[in-house]
Amino acid sequence: MAHCKSKHHVSLRTKLMWGVGGLADNFMFNTMTALGTMVYVNHFKLTPALAGLALGLPRIFDAITDPLVGNMSDNSKSRFGRRRPYMFFGVLGCVLLLPLLWTLPMMETASNPWYSNVPFLYIVVMGSLLALAYTFFVVPYTALGFELTPDYDERTRVMRWRMYIGLFGSLAAGWLFRLAADDYWPNLGAGAFWITVWVAGIVLVSGMIPVFGCKEELVIEKQEPIPFFEAVRYTLGNRPFVILFIAYVTIIVALFSAQSIQPLILQHHVFGGNAIQLGNFHGTLMTMGMVLSYVSIFLIGWISMRKSKRVAMITGLSFALVGTALSFFAMDPRWPWMLYLTTFVTYLGLQGCWLMVDSMTADVCDDDELKSGRRREGMFSAVKGFALKAAQGLTFGLGGYMATAAGYDPGVVASSGLDEGTAFKMKAALVGFQCIGLVVAIAVMWLYPITRQRAEETQRKLRGNAA
Repeated sequence: MAHCKSKHHVSLRTKLMWGVGGLADNFMFNTMTALGTMVYVNHFKLTPALAGLALGLPRIFDAITDPLVGNMSDNSKSRFGRRRPYMFFGVLGCVLLLPLLWTLPMMETASNPWYSNVPFLYIVVMGSLLALAYTFFVVPYTALGFELTPDYDERTRVMRWRMYIGLFGSLAAGWLFRLAADDYWPNLGAGAFWITVWVAGIVLVSGMIPVFGCKEELVIEKQEPIPFFEAVRYTLGNRPFVILFIAYVTIIVALFSAQSIQPLILQHHVFGGNAIQLGNFHGTLMTMGMVLSYVSIFLIGWISMRKSKRVAMITGLSFALVGTALSFFAMDPRWPWMLYLTTFVTYLGLQGCWLMVDSMTADVCDDDELKSGRRREGMFSAVKGFALKAAQGLTFGLGGYMATAAGYDPGVVASSGLDEGTAFKMKAALVGFQCIGLVVAIAVMWLYPITRQRAEETQRKLRGNAA
């Protein structure tokens, strides 16, 4: 069995060193999302449905590898720790692979079925390799953060630093398309490549800081390795985690469905096909969203410390639900400024929700240790990552399918623009799907059973067992 050190407070230096990894995480995860649909559809001429599938399949592969890497990390022993060797090689892999996403061959086969579509197959292969490298970094990195303290509220403070610093990556990701679409580059594909080279440099520096700057704070006694399928059974047998898992998947599927369809609505309906105008607007919107995310982290974190993490989570989801519903009316060429209002409401709650998910997962690890006698942060981090990536993989394909089902045809749009009827169907499918998902997630979170009192009682029992 493993137990935590008696010191519950985490030094500012450790919080900073670990938190900087959030910058690498955000760039690794968001770069393909920020550029993928627009570059692959507008420059490489894939259909939205095929581009969505090409972006989604690597996420599914990524999700499958998460539990394997998490279990390997839990069972590893080395003089460098359980987590950091995996993180090191994950960072190197991402740095090498990120720019290669935009070097696919320009071939006439872009209009072929998937099995003979060379650009499509290239994206799937390179994206899957990048996804594997990302897993090698993010699963052990997240587990390392869970291990830093056993305290109910200090965990939330630690997780904040990942978001405080990582949000700069989200801000930059919001401007990546604008930078790639600039007239300075010969074409959109070249712009995406060179912008991503700079991104890879940032990932290298920020990803290596927690590798060399953090110590693994758990005192690990001799612990027998746990077989993979037994580890999965234990994990999925933890009721609080299953509830959190279902809510998390529902939120991701609901919100990330926008990634393939919303940029198309904004560019061709709100901004009349102007990619530069869309890039400027999206970058400004993301900048505003980043500022509001800091407010959300403080607000939702404050509610969790005054009430509970469950109450804080439900509050954040309620803000997101209201903002998402209003976005149906905001995606209109007559008043695009309304998108600032909907962003304000949505982001006021949303970033705090991601903070709560991480902090709650750390509490689940204690609940699991009390039952299993093992520290398995890697597996819980991995299953959480599985939820994120599988759901995102589904939504890439789902968003592209919704656009096609609503009548979006890239050839027609290129020649005559997006007609009002198709735009209305696309908005209705997107916003309706998102709102239903958020309502379901709120209902599920009411069932989450780990209260402050239960978490503190679990810690007392663990300390008693370790004595």
